[in-house]
Amino acid sequence: MSGEAKPALETLRREMWLRQRQARDAVRRYNRASWIRFALVFIPVPLIVVTFRLYLEAWHYYVLGGAFIFCAGLLYVLDDRAATRREAALKAAKAARAAYQDARSAVGSSR
Repeated sequence: MSGEAKPALETLRREMWLRQRQARDAVRRYNRASWIRFALVFIPVPLIVVTFRLYLEAWHYYVLGGAFIFCAGLLYVLDDRAATRREAALKAAKAARAAYQDARSAVGSSR
């Protein structure tokens, strides 16, 4: 039984490290991309308004306001999807760590 437990334990350990590395990468990608999404929401439309405020007519503000709301909504949806992927990676890492610790404690208690 000890011979069978060792390879399974090694496999679980490798899986745990793989999942943790994937979770770390997912968190890093999310954090890096969230700044880009933040900038895409709060820079383009307000920059246009501030830059061209002397040349804009009243209806331009309505169009730009609608564009701002649309961009914010779109980027919110994209952020939600990215956060879901990040949370799935973190959950997989946590499950792999728990499986490895359970297997390790089961092997340790059988001795």
